[in-house]
Order: sequence, then structure tokens, then C-alpha cells
Amino acid sequence: MKKMISAIVQNQVFQHLLFWTLAGFIIFRITAYNAELTLTDFYYTLLFLIPASWVVYWNIALIERLLPKHQYWKLLLTILLVLVTGVGWYYLIMNYLVDSIFPGYYFISYYQPGTILVFLSGFWLLSTLLNLSKGWFREQEQKQQIQLLEKQKTQAELDALKAQLDPHFLFNNLNSLYSLALEKDPKTPEAILKLSENLRYVLYEGGAPEVELKQDLQHLLNYFQLQKWRFGEEMQLDLDIQVGENSCQIAPLLLLTLVENSFKHVGRNRSGQYAIKGKIRLQEEKLSFSLQNTINQPVEVVKPHTNSGIGLVNLQKRLEILYPERYYFNTLSTSDEFIAKLELRLKL
Repeated sequence: MKKMISAIVQNQVFQHLLFWTLAGFIIFRITAYNAELTLTDFYYTLLFLIPASWVVYWNIALIERLLPKHQYWKLLLTILLVLVTGVGWYYLIMNYLVDSIFPGYYFISYYQPGTILVFLSGFWLLSTLLNLSKGWFREQEQKQQIQLLEKQKTQAELDALKAQLDPHFLFNNLNSLYSLALEKDPKTPEAILKLSENLRYVLYEGGAPEVELKQDLQHLLNYFQLQKWRFGEEMQLDLDIQVGENSCQIAPLLLLTLVENSFKHVGRNRSGQYAIKGKIRLQEEKLSFSLQNTINQPVEVVKPHTNSGIGLVNLQKRLEILYPERYYFNTLSTSDEFIAKLELRLKL
């Protein structure tokens, strides 16, 4: 029912009929010759609306044609010409054409040209306001549709990026579990439990726009613990987290991407050590995350790291979508280490 009413209201034929019905009623009341309304007054109103419609529809056509081109002076001069010709139409109808339109009726043009010009100017002003307001509402509707399409496009991009991330995450975790199972490590049941918790987080919380920072960090700690069990004493792992009691929100799985990248590319440094060290700090709404891992690819000079592969490219795209102008992300390779730094302005 609401859709049907809305369709009727938005119908142009209905809008024009409503406009001329209201305009005719007002003119009918204003131009009545006597207090008692007669059929002659009704006919007079119909005749009056002819030059009024001339002004209204020419005005609409000129606005749609000249206003978008910013031809304001041409528009103004043409409108003045239309108003003057409208006055001419009124006197032509009342003095010469009325006998052929309504034979047997006698009309006189008892309004002066200045008064008729005022009447027609009222029609011009009203039609201008209605046309401009209609254009404004149409523009706002188009903007809303564009915003909706952009939002849908952005969500589709995020879904695609998450679809890339989830199998990557699962692959890394299963590798850790496989290593423990091969060695028949007694920590395997606990590792399976932590993997289960991580999978639950990815499937449920990971699909939300934002989660509590503490939830995401707990997921990160679980992942770190699985990797510790996988590598054992062979690798030095350290994750220092100090975020206090603030209940900030963060997009899920962002930090995990950096951690996964470190484990994927970690190597022995010149001292023969494997090491990954991370530091997370939260000050008010600013989250700082620095992560460094040893590498076994000697580089003679310090140079920026090129983001290649799914992980960091994925992260960069998600940051651009989720935190535009609210993040800093940089990576750097030295002769011994790969360093990544991420800063985010979160919401409480």
C-alpha cells in the first residue's frame, strides 16, 4: 500500500494535475467577480490558466536547458520575454479568442497589465521553486544510490580480501599442528584446542566490521603460542603487549596479517638465529604495532621493502578501505631484519 501511494505521489502526471488543481482553486477564489461564485467565474479561471501554463512550462524547459550550462543571463532575459508574452496571451484570449472558445459568454479583461504580470510572476516563482527542489531531491537520491553502490563495492572487496586471508591463516595453523603431531608432542591436544578457538574467532567474530581489541589480541596470542610449539627452541619469539583497560574497537585479523608474514619470511641472521619480536602499545585511541623478524637474505644497503604476495598487499588494501587517513604503515629491510610498523587511530 505504501509503495503504491509513493508511486502515485511520484508520478509526474499526478503532480501536474495536483499543481493545476490547487492553482485553479486559488485563482478561482481570487478572480471571482462577485461573492457568489458562478459558472462564469469557473470559465474565467480556465481561461486565466492558459497564459499561466504558458509561463510555467516554458520556465521548466528553460531551467532544464540553460541552468545546467550556467547561462544565467540568457535564462533571465528569456524568462522576462515569456512573462511579457504571457501577459499578451491573456489579453489576446480575453479580448479576441474568448468568443470562439466559449460562445455565448461575455468576458472582460478587468485586470491591468501590471496586475496580470504579478500573477504570472507568482506562477513563475512557484514553478521555479518546485522544479529546483525536485532537482535537489533527485540529486540527493542519486547521491544516496551512489553511496550505497560504493558501500556494496567496498564490502565486496573486503569479503574478497577476507576470503584470501582465511585459507592462508588456516594453512599456517595446520602446519604448526602437523609439526607437533609428527613429533608426538604432548602439547598437541592443547594446540588443537587453540586452533579450534582461532577458527571459531575467524568464522564468527572475523566476519564482524569491528571487534574488541582484547579479543583480537587474544587471537594473536593463540597464534603466537601455536608457532612457539611448532618451532620450539629453534626460534626466539617475543610478543610484548601493553594496552591497558581501554575497550577500543578494531577491524578483526588486521594484526594477524603482519604476524603471518613474519613467520612466512623469517630466516637465520648472520649470527645464525631465528627471531621474531613484536611490541603492541595503546595510548588513548592510537594503537602502535611494531614487528621485526630475522632474515637470511643479506642486503648491503637499507631499503624499503616491496610488498609482494597476498599478506601485505591484502593488509594495505584493507587499511585503505577501513582506515582512510587514519593509519600509518611502513616496512623496511636491513641486512639482518625485516621491520614492519603499523599505527591506527581506533575508536573507543
